[in-house]
Amino acid sequence: MGAARLIIVDDEKDLLELLVNRLKRKGYEVDFAENAEDAISLLQNQFYDIAIYDIRLPKMDGITLLKETKKIQPEIQVLMLTGHGTIETAIEAMKLGAFDYLAKPYNLTELEIAITKAVENKTLIEKNDSMRKIIKQHNSFQIIGKNPHFKALLELTERVANSDVPVLIEGESGTGKELFAKALHYWSNRAEEPFVAINSGALPEQLLESELFGHVKGAFTGANQDKKGLVEAANGGTLFLDELGEMPLVLQVKLLRFLETGEFRRVGDVRERKVHVRTVGATNRHLEKEVANGNFREDLYYRLNVVRLTIPPLRERKEDLTLLIHHFVKNGKTLSPEAMATLQKYHFPGNVRELHHLLERGVLLSKGDTIEADDLLLANVQKVNLKDVSTYQLCTLEQLEKEHIEKVLSEVEWNKTKAANVLGVSVRNLYRKIEQYQLEEK
Repeated sequence: MGAARLIIVDDEKDLLELLVNRLKRKGYEVDFAENAEDAISLLQNQFYDIAIYDIRLPKMDGITLLKETKKIQPEIQVLMLTGHGTIETAIEAMKLGAFDYLAKPYNLTELEIAITKAVENKTLIEKNDSMRKIIKQHNSFQIIGKNPHFKALLELTERVANSDVPVLIEGESGTGKELFAKALHYWSNRAEEPFVAINSGALPEQLLESELFGHVKGAFTGANQDKKGLVEAANGGTLFLDELGEMPLVLQVKLLRFLETGEFRRVGDVRERKVHVRTVGATNRHLEKEVANGNFREDLYYRLNVVRLTIPPLRERKEDLTLLIHHFVKNGKTLSPEAMATLQKYHFPGNVRELHHLLERGVLLSKGDTIEADDLLLANVQKVNLKDVSTYQLCTLEQLEKEHIEKVLSEVEWNKTKAANVLGVSVRNLYRKIEQYQLEEK
C-alpha cells in the first residue's frame, strides 16, 4: 500500500484543521468534511483507506455515518472519536464495523498509533483477499483429458480429495503426478491451507531429514539456529513427497512413524512434536518391485498405498493429444496436418511434459502461424507425409471439411469456442458450418 488516504469528519473546525495539517505532514493524503452529508459525497467519489469520525455531528450522527460508510466502502477502516461516548456507544460502533474507538480529549500520538494499526489491518485484509484469489485460481485449475481411464482417475481423485488417508500416485516421469497431488489438495477442504512439496531424491539423507522434520541449533555443522521442517510448514494442509522411491531406507522408518502417529522429532532434538497433515506420495518406480528387491520398506508401502492413483502415459491416451495441443499452443498458432500426424505416431517417452516442450519449440521455430513437422525437431522420428497415409482417400473438399470439423468438435467435446479457435474461424462461421453439414453431438 502506498500513502494511505484518510477522510476526517468533525464539526469542530479548529480541531479538524489541526488534524488535517498534522496528518498531511506525516505523509498521509487527507480529505475532510464538517458534516456527514459532505462526507458521503466524498465517499461516493473517492476510495479511502481510513476514516476518522466524530460521533456527535449535526443532522446525521457519526454512528449513522459509519453504517452508511460500510455500505459504500465495506473495506474502509473507521476510527470513532467522541467526547460524549459511553461504553454502550463504543460497543455499538465496534459491532457496526468500527476498527477502534478513542475518547476526547485524546492524545494525538495515541491517534497516530491507532491510524498506523488501522493501515496495517487494511493491508493484511488486502493480502488475505489476494491469497484467496490465488487459492481460487489454483482451485479451478484444469487437468485435461477425455480418455475413459483418465476420466475415471479424475473422478476417483475428486472422491478421495476430502479424506485424510495417504495417497500414492504412480506414473512415468512427465505424466502429471504433481498436478494430481495439487488436485487432491485444492479440491479438498484443505484448499486454503499449505501445499508443501519436497523431492525425496534430490537431497542427501541427512539434509533430506532436516528439510523434512527440521533441526535444532547445533544439531550438525552449520546448524546455527533452529529450523522448522516441511512437515510443520504443511500443518493443516498437504505434504507432497515426490520421487518417494528414492528415499533412503533409514529415513523411511521415520516417515512411517510420522504417518502412523503424526509425531516427529527435529534433528538433534529429544522433544516430540505433532502436526496434522495429509500425505501424498509420488513415484515413477514400481514400488512393489522395489519392496521385493529390498529397496523400499514393505510396511511403509502398505501404509502409503491406502489409495493408489496410476496415471497412464500419453502414448496410451492419444485421443487427448488435440486437447493438450490446444491447451499448450498459444498466440493463434496451429499445427499443420503433417505435424499433427507426426505427433500422433510419436511414442512420447517424456509424456505430457515432453509434448509441452516440443510445442514450445515448435512455436519458437515456426515462421508463420502454422507449426510444421520440421519445427518440432523430433530426432530419429520419420516425418509423416499425408500422401503416404494408407487411410487417406480421395473425396470432395466439402466432405473433407465436414469430417475435419466433426473431428475437431468431438476432440474438444463440442466446446464451440475451442473448436473455432482450433479451426481458425469465427464462432458464428462455425455455427453456420454445423448447420450446413447438419452435425450433431454424439
